[in-house]
Amino acid sequence: MSSLDPRMGAFDAVMWGVEEDPLLRSVITMVVELDGPPDPAILEERVERMSLANEKLRRRAIGNPLSLLPPRWEVDPNFDFHYHLRWTRLPESQPGLAEVLQYAEVISEQDFDRARPLWEIHVITGLAEGHSAVIVKIHHSITDGVGGMQMAATLFDVERIPSYELGPKPAKPRGAVANFSDRIKQAVTFETQDVLEDVKTAAALSTSYARKVVSDPVSTAFNTQQFMASAGRLLAPSSEPMSDLWTERSLGVAFSVIEAPLDALKAAAKAVGASLNDAFVAAVIGGVAAYHHEYGSHPSELRMHMPINVRAAADANSGNRWIPARFPVPLNVGDASDRIRQLRPILEQARLEPALGLSDAIYKLLTVMPRPLTTQIAGGLMKGTDFVATNVPGPPIPVYLAGTEVLSMVPFAPKGGAAVNVGLMSYNGQMFLGVNVDVGAVEHPEEFAQCLAASLSDVIAVGQPDS
Repeated sequence: MSSLDPRMGAFDAVMWGVEEDPLLRSVITMVVELDGPPDPAILEERVERMSLANEKLRRRAIGNPLSLLPPRWEVDPNFDFHYHLRWTRLPESQPGLAEVLQYAEVISEQDFDRARPLWEIHVITGLAEGHSAVIVKIHHSITDGVGGMQMAATLFDVERIPSYELGPKPAKPRGAVANFSDRIKQAVTFETQDVLEDVKTAAALSTSYARKVVSDPVSTAFNTQQFMASAGRLLAPSSEPMSDLWTERSLGVAFSVIEAPLDALKAAAKAVGASLNDAFVAAVIGGVAAYHHEYGSHPSELRMHMPINVRAAADANSGNRWIPARFPVPLNVGDASDRIRQLRPILEQARLEPALGLSDAIYKLLTVMPRPLTTQIAGGLMKGTDFVATNVPGPPIPVYLAGTEVLSMVPFAPKGGAAVNVGLMSYNGQMFLGVNVDVGAVEHPEEFAQCLAASLSDVIAVGQPDS
């Protein structure tokens, strides 16, 4: 065989490769709480459909540390459905969400078997009140949060007992394990296509730039200056955290959940002419500042990472369609409404940085460097982040899984070198904050969660009639 296996995109390949440093593991975990035990036959059928509809769930990542090409997605010849879908009962008597989170903490930090596709689903039964939970664990090289929710749509129904037919299952992905000769042919084909694409892109950009210089030299010079300044901000080394409290990094994690009405946060944002994300980030920053103040630290600013979603409606579910933006944010405003107003232009600038388009080129360059050097450079960009804030929209209406109603969906995004990652997911009129804390950095994770919850309440109060 000499047909071309799919290759990881540059960004996906870097996230997969830098895990030589385990502190940079990039695993997305989602905890879904159900009002009862799911029907095993229905759940297995739905998970199988999801794995067939999204080929990377049936493929393994095959890379070579000595190769300058990104890893291939090769069909797993030993695919074992039941390896990826696991049923578990926790040992505690009448365990609840707290025990589920403790279990999720452990499995989220365990590395994948890289001889297999990079995902797992754990079904936890026997919880208090007859509830159950599903923990979805997927490597970030397969997809991002938004793409993951699109993938998961295959699992859910809008009725407890569906009254509609699902249609035939997608076909199994076809492929065979490549031998040495096949890999050489595939590599040469991929590299030739990639170089041609880069040449075409560079030529188009050069022509466009030349035309702009001729037609409007003043504006072109100004825009070039802005672009260079933006590139400097984007690429500035930042291997050391700005926080004087959150200096260490470890493999230990603590998960917690904060829930609030989604409309309440929307109302707060609307009250000051801001977006939902502005209000969410203001709540996170308030909690970060309050925790630092509690322990005698008063930083004027800390470095934040905010993933910027660039996924279009026509994009495939798999792969990553977001751009990493890292920038300092101020922690010097106590009033919640003033903090939202202060953040709005800062977050807007981060979303509109002219050099964000360089991300693809930067990560493409990192893929052709020796992996230890790539890990060192990527670690320098990632470990200097103090906290991450990200949000993903979930279903706006109740959904059902294998005959049970979904009560909550909680995302736990990877720390990726940061001390804290706070992920927001909306579901059925509620918002759920999944708080992923590095216990080596944040000595008191429960107190941090309390600070974050109090800050969220302050932000929500901005939209209340009597505030």
